[in-house]
Amino acid sequence: MTIFAELLRNFGARGIPYVLLRDKPGAPEIHELDLLVDETQLQEFLSICRQHGFRLIRNGRLNPGKLLLLRWQAAEAPLLLDVHHRLIVRGVEYLDAQRVLSRRQAEDGYFFPAREDHLLTLLFHNLLGKGEIQAKHRPQLAGLLAQPLDENYLAQHAADFGLQEILSNARKQFGELQRDADLARRLSRLGYRRLYQRRPINRLRRWLLSIKTETQKYFGPRRGVLIVLLGPDGCGKSTLLRVLRQRLRSAALTADTVYLGPWGQSVLPIQKILSLFHLTPYRAEDKAFYSDQTARREVPKGFNLWRQNLKAWLYYAAVAIELWYRYVKLVLPKLRQGRIVLADRYIYDLLAGYKSRPMDYHWRIRHWLCRRYPRPDLTLLLESPAEVIHRRKPQLSLSQLNAVRQAYAGFRDAYDLKILDTSVSVEKTLLDFEQNYLEAILARIEKHAERKS
Repeated sequence: MTIFAELLRNFGARGIPYVLLRDKPGAPEIHELDLLVDETQLQEFLSICRQHGFRLIRNGRLNPGKLLLLRWQAAEAPLLLDVHHRLIVRGVEYLDAQRVLSRRQAEDGYFFPAREDHLLTLLFHNLLGKGEIQAKHRPQLAGLLAQPLDENYLAQHAADFGLQEILSNARKQFGELQRDADLARRLSRLGYRRLYQRRPINRLRRWLLSIKTETQKYFGPRRGVLIVLLGPDGCGKSTLLRVLRQRLRSAALTADTVYLGPWGQSVLPIQKILSLFHLTPYRAEDKAFYSDQTARREVPKGFNLWRQNLKAWLYYAAVAIELWYRYVKLVLPKLRQGRIVLADRYIYDLLAGYKSRPMDYHWRIRHWLCRRYPRPDLTLLLESPAEVIHRRKPQLSLSQLNAVRQAYAGFRDAYDLKILDTSVSVEKTLLDFEQNYLEAILARIEKHAERKS
């Protein structure tokens, strides 16, 4: 018995009314179920889901009447429960959920909508939610339209929401709807207008939700998770960011990538200003020393030391402004929206040197800046031997790479860096991440989803 099948049978045994809106749970390729449940028994429903390993990841705060639950499975496709306790799309209620539940019918031990409700829910899910008749639902809809239906019930239920004209046109033009995307979009827009006219509360709810969606970017708690990847060039950051983002999105966990390193990809025109005035904290003689071109290096003294320090302070002040701007502009709004942000590099890279080159001075100002920057929820130090990194990207010598790796190790404990081995295959690295670090991320997301605000 599949996990979905076992869960649904448990609902039946506990007397929890539900309806499977689209797919049957028995097929092994099914990894997501759409359920309609009784709102009055929602808490007991959620309790049973938790017993089967599902956790709440979206609470309907910006999509009322809808919850999303996730059961993560390491090295397997995640399982999702798309739970509706009202039939609403984008804040607009389009059918009576209790009416659909009261007419449910048993089939093969599960509960499905009656034929008329199946037609209504599936048709309006496509037209209103997707703006088209999706290819995967066309055979189902065609089969429903070919069956004998209770015309009085269809007309009355649609009329209660102002959708009788939309239903009639969709049935008459179903063949054309499948081919003509513009026709489907026009019918969708007309459907929303009729819903607003018949039930003005729909327009008010959608207006309030649009305001809430926009304002939450600037106010409120951090509901999301910031994950940072550190390490020298060639350690596998870009590859891991790509596969990790794909894996999280497969579980309906919205994930975005952003560059937060102190070198390059500036949003503000600061990089041009720094280049114009030749402001850099790095001493020219260090490049030759760390490249093994000289046996010793000269340390500036007197006026030269003062001038070099002034250039460094101005440089770090400019970098701090750039990084704070990027965090406030590119990261914080996403965290307030409950998204996962995957950061390529972070301000902590200042402690490893300058542009992946070792650097053993200006410690105080670099640590001062790092301590005052927001702490990530998880900081991963990607670890590979210098020889492996050099084979991938030979720009730095082995001695430079070893020095940079030692620099990262030097502040690992102070900034709670977690080690992730990237010398193995990316599949193995991803599995290590899921087994060792994912639970804390999901727990944080669940904690915020359990809150109503």
